[in-house]
Amino acid sequence: MANPAAAKRMDYERVLQAIGRLAEEQRLRDICILEVGGGMVLQGQALVSTREDYQLVSKTQVLSHTDLQKLTREL
Repeated sequence: MANPAAAKRMDYERVLQAIGRLAEEQRLRDICILEVGGGMVLQGQALVSTREDYQLVSKTQVLSHTDLQKLTREL
């Protein structure tokens, strides 16, 4: 369930900075950030090493308002 109070207090600059840091840590490229009722969705392509070569793998992560608050506190 969405937390309306948390959504109202969201500082987009800090949230987007935290999501950007998370995307860099996961080495994502071609990212898409989507705001949804319960938080944000981060989607992107990660370069993964295989035995033969490298492959791009799609990754999706749903971040709740609680997750976003935790990420912004870690900045």
